[in-house]
Amino acid sequence: MGGGGIDSETDMVTAVEKSGSATKRMVIHVTANGHIKVQGTIKKWMRNPIILLVFDNNRAGEDKYTQWLTKVNKLLKAKYNVNQINFVGHSMGAYAVIYYNMLNGNNHKVPPRVNKIIAMSGPPYDGIIDNHKRNQPPLTGPLARYWDDYPNQNQLLPNGRPKIIHPEYEQLLRVRYRMPKQARVINIYGNLENGSNSDGVVTNVSDKSLGYLIKDRVSFYTTVELTGPKAQHTQQHIDNLKVISVLKTFLWQVK
Repeated sequence: MGGGGIDSETDMVTAVEKSGSATKRMVIHVTANGHIKVQGTIKKWMRNPIILLVFDNNRAGEDKYTQWLTKVNKLLKAKYNVNQINFVGHSMGAYAVIYYNMLNGNNHKVPPRVNKIIAMSGPPYDGIIDNHKRNQPPLTGPLARYWDDYPNQNQLLPNGRPKIIHPEYEQLLRVRYRMPKQARVINIYGNLENGSNSDGVVTNVSDKSLGYLIKDRVSFYTTVELTGPKAQHTQQHIDNLKVISVLKTFLWQVK
């Protein structure tokens, strides 16, 4: 799941399908005004079905993404009898996955029950680097407040808590106690090894600040670091053998 459009996720899904680990069975678009459009279906007999979730408005912000994710999951339970689910969230989609699970916990009114989560491509738990680029959101609007971080400005304290707490992290801190205890989580992040200690968009401190929020609250938590050109924020899920290996092994126990 991601906010960057369907093309940003298709390469990763295609690679998984080619490996024989799982099969894409459904594509769900959430339109800019929150309407759900479904292509395909899910049946009980299907082995490792993949549901590709795309937010057509990729600048709606994490609050809207979380609302829409809740709406989609209720539909999956009511119409398709999906009782358990794994999440793979990319970029802002990963923040939405974490925030969704913290807000809802194991509330039986908001099915399905989460098993595993892969949060990848540097979701901005505690800020995004202000690169002063034209493609960044304007200084006003729902996403403007995220672009408040700079390379090597922040650091993790000995207990894992970031020294500088940005507003988006405060939001997670308030509800972290609701994180489902049965969840198993892998946090994938990129390090370009160019001195920025980042993937070019999100710092490693912002990435790894997730650990303080959940590592003592879930049944399993670990990090996976990507390095080199494939560690760049928008490249981590494109023809990345390490990412595909993590997906297959962690989600479906396929070597």
